Amino acid sequence: MADGERDATCGTAAVGPSLTKRDFLKRAGAAAAALGLGDAEAALPGGPWDLVVVGGGNAGLPTALFAAQRGARVLIVEAAGALGGTLFLSSGQMAAAGTRLQKARGIDDSPQLHYDDVMRISRGTADPVLLRLAVEHAAPVFDWLLDHGLVPLDGHPITGTTHEPYSRPRYAWAEDGGRAILQILMAQLQPLVDSGQVRVLTQTRAVELVQGPGRAVTGVITRDDAGRVARHAARNVALTCGGYTDDVGMYARYEQAPDYCRNTWPYSQGAGIRLGLAAGGWVRGGQNHTPLFGAVLADESTPTSIRAMVRHFPPNRPPYEIYVNAAGERFLCEDVPSHDAYEQALARQPGERCWVVFDQAMLAQAPKPIAGSSLGVRWTHDDTLAAFEKGDIPHFHRADSLEALAAKAGIDAAGLRATVAAYNRAQASGLDPLGRRFMPLPLAQGPFYAIGLCGWSLYSYAGLAVDGRLNVLTYDGTPIPNLYAAGETLGAGQFMGKAVCGGMSVTPALALGRLLGGQILAFDR
Repeated sequence: MADGERDATCGTAAVGPSLTKRDFLKRAGAAAAALGLGDAEAALPGGPWDLVVVGGGNAGLPTALFAAQRGARVLIVEAAGALGGTLFLSSGQMAAAGTRLQKARGIDDSPQLHYDDVMRISRGTADPVLLRLAVEHAAPVFDWLLDHGLVPLDGHPITGTTHEPYSRPRYAWAEDGGRAILQILMAQLQPLVDSGQVRVLTQTRAVELVQGPGRAVTGVITRDDAGRVARHAARNVALTCGGYTDDVGMYARYEQAPDYCRNTWPYSQGAGIRLGLAAGGWVRGGQNHTPLFGAVLADESTPTSIRAMVRHFPPNRPPYEIYVNAAGERFLCEDVPSHDAYEQALARQPGERCWVVFDQAMLAQAPKPIAGSSLGVRWTHDDTLAAFEKGDIPHFHRADSLEALAAKAGIDAAGLRATVAAYNRAQASGLDPLGRRFMPLPLAQGPFYAIGLCGWSLYSYAGLAVDGRLNVLTYDGTPIPNLYAAGETLGAGQFMGKAVCGGMSVTPALALGRLLGGQILAFDR
């Protein structure tokens, strides 16, 4: 079914992607103990709750916190053994315009400039209503975090690192990444939990929304890990339980792309989207799918972990190598100073796969490393040399001829031979048909090398359709009474468009969660 159609189906400096789900959950449990959170509680009688928040992470925690500070009685339903969600794994990168941090450093910025930057980077594909809402409420939540102890890294904010840069320095995060944000949210939430105004059910999943006349949502049915089922009456329900990056089927369906890597929160299984669809909502944004560039997979099975990364920004490390697709053809200007150009070019290749190809002279003279570390993956130049030497490490290939290299890597041999010949002519003349200018060496001295790369993602692009009040919508645009959504349940594609924009996953989740709980929801009894 194409993205945007109706569906009645019911059902983001991170911790290293090589961690298993067991490792994820062990770390989450340890962090929960440090934050003073207990085990799952039995569903509580009474009610209705003013608000049931399904998912206690990046968007759910501020939704619950700011609603409770307004006097609402709040129930948080969390599938994992601890609150926090992807904040346990996230680098916590935020983008906000007009913050106190910027003003203190003499940086002139505004939500309008932030909006314009995202629209420029995404070529106008972000959702204008939700993007406007996110950028206008980004600075208040960022300043709130500063007020409660967030300490950005020295030199922040910046314009960008591994994403397309902004026109103003507005990109910032703390040393402990998402955990620094989580610590602040939990410190503010804990007194409300202690008083009983906020109750938390961990190891518990929302399995169904209760609806009355006119599709109005009136409660949530939950099932905990022991199999106990409970019904919780609610005046409002907020779906804030993340995306679907850990659900291969949903990823393939909505992104129309392979899900190669397991490197995100293991509870990102699309629960909120399934609940919203079953209640009459619909999904949009998947057409904006954009892969991150350069993952070297640990093995041939998918989804799997990341072994190493080939993801260089040309101004920081000029490329000696060339990149080719399965046909052996170059598909991008390798020295273009744009992350987005790399990502969009990879998205157009079959299976979002490519190979970085080089020869012995390039290996010896190019800046180190060719393959390196990223997101907690430890990989050095010596590891690369050892991988080629062993000859049995997946996706690292070496051969004495281009034809033999192509056979090992699975690249069309005739296409690779023609591409290398054309590149060498361009290098000799200084005139490259793709516009590349930095060509210090021909690709001519064996042995020859190839490293297989693929696209990967930290978040899902499709999500529930909502209006400017975050009310979940039916396909004809009618709000479903009492049902709201925020965070990655809305999909990254609505906030970033067909692009990867720094800080536009964490920040909209925080900002709109704060807005939803603090202003939008009504708690009149």
